[in-house]
Amino acid sequence: MHSPPPQLLTAGLTLLAILIAAIAMGLFRKPLDVKGKASDVDVARVYITGGSSGLGRALAEELVRRGAHVTIVARDLRKLEETTAALKPLASPSQLISHISADLTSAESSESALNDAVVAWGGKAPDHVYLCAGFSRPKFFVDMDAQHMKEGLDGVYWVSAYTAHAAVKRMVAQRVRGKIVFVSSFLGYTTFAGYTSYSPGKYALRGLADALRSEMLLHNISVHIFMSAGILGPGFDAENEHKPAITRKIEEGDKPDEPEVVMRAMISGIEKGHYQITNLLITDLIRVGAAGPVPGNGPLDFVYSLIGGIGAPIWRMITDVQVRGYRKAVQADLAKRGFYES
Repeated sequence: MHSPPPQLLTAGLTLLAILIAAIAMGLFRKPLDVKGKASDVDVARVYITGGSSGLGRALAEELVRRGAHVTIVARDLRKLEETTAALKPLASPSQLISHISADLTSAESSESALNDAVVAWGGKAPDHVYLCAGFSRPKFFVDMDAQHMKEGLDGVYWVSAYTAHAAVKRMVAQRVRGKIVFVSSFLGYTTFAGYTSYSPGKYALRGLADALRSEMLLHNISVHIFMSAGILGPGFDAENEHKPAITRKIEEGDKPDEPEVVMRAMISGIEKGHYQITNLLITDLIRVGAAGPVPGNGPLDFVYSLIGGIGAPIWRMITDVQVRGYRKAVQADLAKRGFYES
């Protein structure tokens, strides 16, 4: 048997290297197509919670520009009306742009809101569901009461889980081959002092998405979860009003991004077919060590695992040192407030 010519072997290895690099760079992607090719009947019906501001609004604007029918859902009617008024000039006359005011921390209200959207779409289930609603109110665990802990899960986990449940039932019943996209956080991989009311819900969302991704393989529905870093906007401003000093210290080097920048990263991840989507390198370094046996994001994950395996423990040690540095100040504050029994 003759050996292959060296030129052929070189060409093959070069092609393989290019292929691996292309995959790593995300060049092979399926565009997030929401515009029907045959007729207006094919246009995607998009349902966005938290769509009146921040990431949800940026996403609504982008998908309206791409030609989708878009319904945004949030609690604040005034903001919804303002956002809808801003969306309509971006749409063609045939696009359906609407809003629904609802309390998405209620199962009944979440299902009712989705039903209203379905009615407006002529009985059709959504094709894409983006779960952007939620809020963060950082606080020390010892300062919380039962209501605060409940609100933490309501405003982070249930605000998305109820809508996802209502949407999945509709989509499966109508055999829709669509998408469900959760929005979690870097703090759904790892966390620290101050986020005891927030991170549990973000971890829970990841657990729900992991299980649902597997389950929806039965129904040709793709599930994604966006593990976003900080996003500028009203929600971020409200979060900072409650944030303990040590939490601010740990995060002082962070640079939150504008909603439009974060939105583009999320859509890029969806187009690449990533299950767990990130928008920062540091999140990828944590992801490969914390994600568990879920689909990865390409060959670079191996490199990330090598770096993260060294860097993550160092980051944790630095964080713990920072927390201990605030021990005296926190204990002095508790003593001043009469928290201690003796």
